[in-house]
Amino acid sequence: MGFSSHQPATQRATANGDLLTRRDELQGDLHQLVGRHPLIENNLACIEAALGNIEGAAATFDQIEPTSDVERDTIAHNLSELQRFRRIESNGASANDRSPRRRVAVVSLLFNWPSTGGGTVHTKELCDFLFRAGYDVRHFYAVNNQWDVGNVRRVLPYPSVPLRFGERDWNEESIKERFREAVGEYRPDSVIVTSSWNTKPLLAEAVAEFPYFIRIAALESICPLNNVRLLLDEQRQPVQCDGNQLSDAKRCRACVSVNHQLSGGLHQAERKLAGFDHDDYSKRLTGAFAKAEGVLVVNPKIAELITPYTRNVHVVPSGFDISRFPASLTEPPSGRPRKRMLFAGLTQELMKGFFVLAEAGITLWKQRQDFEIVVTGDPIEGLDEPFRFVGWQSQEHLPALIGDCDFLVFPTVAQEALGRTAVEAMGCGRPVVASDIGGLSWVVEDGVTGLLCRPGDAGDLSEKLGTMLDSREQRIQFGINGRKKFEVQFTWDQILKRHYVKVLGTPELEPLTV
Repeated sequence: MGFSSHQPATQRATANGDLLTRRDELQGDLHQLVGRHPLIENNLACIEAALGNIEGAAATFDQIEPTSDVERDTIAHNLSELQRFRRIESNGASANDRSPRRRVAVVSLLFNWPSTGGGTVHTKELCDFLFRAGYDVRHFYAVNNQWDVGNVRRVLPYPSVPLRFGERDWNEESIKERFREAVGEYRPDSVIVTSSWNTKPLLAEAVAEFPYFIRIAALESICPLNNVRLLLDEQRQPVQCDGNQLSDAKRCRACVSVNHQLSGGLHQAERKLAGFDHDDYSKRLTGAFAKAEGVLVVNPKIAELITPYTRNVHVVPSGFDISRFPASLTEPPSGRPRKRMLFAGLTQELMKGFFVLAEAGITLWKQRQDFEIVVTGDPIEGLDEPFRFVGWQSQEHLPALIGDCDFLVFPTVAQEALGRTAVEAMGCGRPVVASDIGGLSWVVEDGVTGLLCRPGDAGDLSEKLGTMLDSREQRIQFGINGRKKFEVQFTWDQILKRHYVKVLGTPELEPLTV
């Protein structure tokens, strides 16, 4: 069941009785089935929309969890139509008298939702907030069950086009052809290539007919090994690489050959799919960057690495939904005997640096016992006080947890592009103690919004943690400064106004004159 454009009021009034009856019947069915049939929930949402209860329909759609491709496609189509009418109504116009909207295609090869990956979260929110801002958005993403990509378990709140692949057609030429055809039918004004790691040349070639931008969420395309230029020495200690695939492809290919075990399974598979081992890969990669309208990077350091190889580089940080960070969260905690610092990351993932924090925390605990370290993970044998493990936290619950702590610790040993949880802490008005590396050196202003320490140096980290614990006044001032920076630089409203409108143009095209 779907819904169409608004009917005249008289026709709606005539139909409302039947719709109300059908809604009540479906609600009874749904109650008996305990919500196990997403298509019934879809039908209920459509009826609510047809009755004019647009917000109620949107709330119903938001709770649906489809379990099959048919359910996902049906629900996604109806939700996108609902969002379109929602936008038209908010602008006080009908579907027939709107001037043309600027069309933006977002293409992804390695997209899943929900996801905890910063780049993937950005892709989803980019589409969502561009759509809310008035752009005509289509998100084209690949689906391959064997690879577990395109696994969308929640309905996307914007128009999307899943391109499904089986084992036989999951190859470079078939993928390019499918994306080329799908995007070609849409005829976008601009294309943004996202969530693609080493397969960026593949997608860039598929959409080359249109002006396209390459989105760099980490150091992908610069570091083909693991996107963060992280190596290990003979003692298995982190080592920072200064290589750049765009300037020295041979060095990077040799590195991947020797250190491929430092790549996850998906990294290894997508490199093979991209043709990374082929002699022409480097030429295709640099060609994709050279032909792009521009490259969108997360911080100025990455911009410096990219600038020689493309026409335009734009520093566009990841955006954050300010509704997740209400002002109430910024109230500093007080009246507790122990101050709380938060580590929000995967404890088992080397690059996140929990092993450094563990050593620093044990050292500091020997000197003072006025703190605890809250960790978003399962308990680790041998780590007792001052550590308190609270399990993994969803994106919905994380801000409240941050707000319940005094400050955040981000001890990464890798050249991460941004450090989403550091920005989220600033959104909650909390200071950050972070490694002076990668994008964190730009996100966290030392002595202004937090403190920076030498990456991998447990002694320096312990000292900085002690400094942060010592002064409540300093923590409060850092938190105030961080919230201001968050509001000015990182909210989606500001990201759209300051960056995407300049890159893509205004959402509404000028009317054609005759």
